[in-house]
Amino acid sequence: MTAIVIAFAVAGLDPLTTLTSTLTGFGAVGLLSLVTVTPAAVFVFLWWRGEFGWVRTGAPALATLALGTATILALVDYEALTGTTSTVINSLPWLHVLIVVGAVVAALQARTRRPEVYARMGQTLVDRPVRSPDRDVSPTMTTAGRWLMNIIGYSDRLSYRPGQTVHARFSTTAETFTARLVRIVNGDPHPLGPGVDIRDVPSALDGRAFTGRVQPIRAGSCVEIDQSPLDGEDLSLSFWARPTLLPCPHPQTLVAITHDGATVIDLTLAEDGRWVLGDDVSSEAADPQRWYRATLAIGGDGTARVVISSPQLRDVELRAEVGRVDAAGLVFAARPDGDWFTGFFNGRIESPVLDGLAEWDFGPTSTPRRIGNRLGASFAGRSHNFPLRACLGHAGAGDDMDPRLAPQAYDTIHFHDDDLDDARWQDDLTLTLPADLPSGVYGVAVVAADGTEDTLPFAVTPLRPTAPLLLVLPTFSYLAYSCEHVMADPGARDYLTGVGVLDVPEFGGNKHDAYLLNTGLRSLYDVHTDRTGVCFASSRKPLPNVRHDHRWAAVAGGDTSAHQFSADLHIVAWLTQQGYEFDVVTDEEVHQGGADLLSAYRVVLTGSHPEYPTTAMLRAYHAYLDQGGRLMYLGGNGFYWVTSIDPEQGHTIEIRRTAGIRAWQPEPGEWHHLTTGELGGLWRTRGIPPQRLVGVGMASQGFDINRPYDVVVDVADPRWSFVFEGAELPGGQLGAFASMVNGAGAAGVEIDRADPALGTSHDAVILATATGFSRSYGLDPIEVTLPDGCYDGTTSDKVRADLVLEPKPRQGAVFSTASIAWSGSLLVDGGGNDVSRVTRNVLQHFLTQDRLPFNRG
Repeated sequence: MTAIVIAFAVAGLDPLTTLTSTLTGFGAVGLLSLVTVTPAAVFVFLWWRGEFGWVRTGAPALATLALGTATILALVDYEALTGTTSTVINSLPWLHVLIVVGAVVAALQARTRRPEVYARMGQTLVDRPVRSPDRDVSPTMTTAGRWLMNIIGYSDRLSYRPGQTVHARFSTTAETFTARLVRIVNGDPHPLGPGVDIRDVPSALDGRAFTGRVQPIRAGSCVEIDQSPLDGEDLSLSFWARPTLLPCPHPQTLVAITHDGATVIDLTLAEDGRWVLGDDVSSEAADPQRWYRATLAIGGDGTARVVISSPQLRDVELRAEVGRVDAAGLVFAARPDGDWFTGFFNGRIESPVLDGLAEWDFGPTSTPRRIGNRLGASFAGRSHNFPLRACLGHAGAGDDMDPRLAPQAYDTIHFHDDDLDDARWQDDLTLTLPADLPSGVYGVAVVAADGTEDTLPFAVTPLRPTAPLLLVLPTFSYLAYSCEHVMADPGARDYLTGVGVLDVPEFGGNKHDAYLLNTGLRSLYDVHTDRTGVCFASSRKPLPNVRHDHRWAAVAGGDTSAHQFSADLHIVAWLTQQGYEFDVVTDEEVHQGGADLLSAYRVVLTGSHPEYPTTAMLRAYHAYLDQGGRLMYLGGNGFYWVTSIDPEQGHTIEIRRTAGIRAWQPEPGEWHHLTTGELGGLWRTRGIPPQRLVGVGMASQGFDINRPYDVVVDVADPRWSFVFEGAELPGGQLGAFASMVNGAGAAGVEIDRADPALGTSHDAVILATATGFSRSYGLDPIEVTLPDGCYDGTTSDKVRADLVLEPKPRQGAVFSTASIAWSGSLLVDGGGNDVSRVTRNVLQHFLTQDRLPFNRG
């Protein structure tokens, strides 16, 4: 600044009349330009994301127009702004253009030559990695993190066999990216463990560059009906509807009549809930949760008329001119928009009828994506993004609450603007896996030109058994938790604070969670925008928290830990470290292959949280154990929720949360699954509690600290002395040391207990028990019959973790750890700890001994 004043003085220019006006005018134009670009950027960003409405795009567009006009006027009358006719001074605004051009050139050079610098552009100090003197924080974790996931993708499956082809899809703003095949052994950089272990595998991806592109996430469900001729007939359409989100940030179309893919007329709810037909708008707004009967008619004169009625309310009547319609298609719950749809409806549509031409089936079916016409082959259709079909209609349930027995009462679909069954991304690369690729956990690792990275994990399953040991990755649990952001809800954070969890972390503090918040993806633990529960989870979309480096925000009293897939890699790393040969499959293979698959292995290991088994899976595990199989349940809260798979395409799972610990619950009377028709909820309420399979079942969950186990048997007893051989057990405790999951102790996060009343065998042996949990560990609500106040780890003796050894027929057996945190202890001290020793002892005995000393069968 001093140099500028001196230059003006040397030139003989008055600092008051010349310098002040020059810099004021120059700064004013720069500031006006900046504030004009800001709403323009907001408008472009939200338009690109497909978010419309007054708040999202209308107001920014108006602000851009107004501020742009002011900027142009300032430039046109710049002489008046500066008070001088000097050509040099009045040309200074061109410096802004030069500055912008220079910045763009510098950014482009950085993107090519220094991608790590380019990746940090636009970040503020709060976007930078945060390090605490008493906490190890991965450098990939930031308080915002949104810039660190500039490339993300998904594959068409979560498991493949050697020789099959991986189809991988990505979205990135980077111009190019590279890819490689990797084998994933461990993804956790925790200082107590061995460190990240990801190994390159030579493949056809090496040395290639792939073109980057942005692929939008196309959320929102609807039903599309094929166009058919009307044969000169008038059109009369009637249906029941119940909106569930009013007001709504965007217009919601209940039905659109289309011709050749374009909308002829649509019945819509405006943002404030008023009914809209063409240019006619009602004075009354719809009430959320109220049922309405809509009848839309298009006459031979080209006039459209809709009558909307509801008990105790005055009818709403709207009219519009549409012209003659000789053929028509329909879209329920949205309207066409290019190659996709817009204006998605949140709510229910029941029993639509096109008079004399179509009566559409919205009820229970074995082909839920197909929409049949009960009157013939014409006007058939399909649903998009798997809306919730076979819901109760306006009259409620009749004589039965099973949709298969009362289909007329369940002829309704519930649509949501955030339903997502298939993101519809196109392949960016394909890779045929080598025919001799060993079974294990692999991934396609990509690096974008801006330096950001992602890795799509998958299991490679064996063509035939190659080892006596099988690890089953609980991929249905991964899907259930995929995209979970319950912790973003202030109510969830208040709950944790209320039960004594200190320093609850802000959700979105790592790149995966930040991406979830930015895109609005949902898990089976979340609710839709209308606050109803999410029943379906699909693998055909980005699954940002199914990553080797993901850390869960809900644990360790404010710190974070590996969870689900990243925690199960602790087991993979431990087996590798201990020198075991093992095959890997997923829940899907067990569901399809059943007991025949499992029976090929002497020992089967679960992951840390196998919570979501299907009927076929439970039958497979029970049959395997009845045939003499040996199962090591290395987790907690396993075999809990009834889960089913979409029978048409197989990439979607379904649940209904009717009891137990649940983030939401279904509408009354909607407890049966759409995909299979079976009763949902807990396996316990279906008469198959986890204790019948593995000797223990869900007791409690908590998120502050773990606990050690107290050994409660004589470790010298020859029936189970092999379990404790070589284990130090200081003070008679097992796992009394710092863990890689949820602080210190081997029992925690979610824990199970034995209970003969629920199916634990009288021959089962409780080897050790962990007690003394905090108030954070709440008792599973299904255990509460009378409100006696004994609901948590400080008051209930049911809040405990039981380490169980249970004999099964034909020298079969189960070893159950009853704790999600168990796997987080395996790798501590290089595997030289008592949890690792006990696990190895049991595994070795199960593998090598034909007769087990505790099994009298």
